[in-house]
Amino acid sequence: MIKGSCLCGEVKFEISGEPESLSYCHCSRCRKAAGVFSAVLIGKADDFRLTEGQEQIAKYRAGPDAKFERCFCKQCGSSLGDMAAGDIYVIAASALDDDPVIRPTLHIHTASKPDWYEIVDDLKKCEGDYIAEKS
Repeated sequence: MIKGSCLCGEVKFEISGEPESLSYCHCSRCRKAAGVFSAVLIGKADDFRLTEGQEQIAKYRAGPDAKFERCFCKQCGSSLGDMAAGDIYVIAASALDDDPVIRPTLHIHTASKPDWYEIVDDLKKCEGDYIAEKS
């Protein structure tokens, strides 16, 4: 069981099962929300459970074509990722309280990274969405 929460502790969640991926996302939404990129944990939506604070979660959809809604705590502003959307969850790794055991394996949405940022590690790079490229 992996537990997580926002900065103020109003929102809490649990993840059962093994996450599919821990990735660095360079999409424009993650860049705007977290800086250059965001570390995101991705897994099966059935493994995600919100345990406290549903009423404290605000959602933002970046446009009519956006696949997910970015979730954050209304109280402290902590980014929570996209949480459970469809058949997957996408959680901001910064909200994890426990070690997810897996380590980052790839960079996703690298086509959106800023020109001034150079990726210098040897992790796999996907220009688009890991989930889409995996299928």
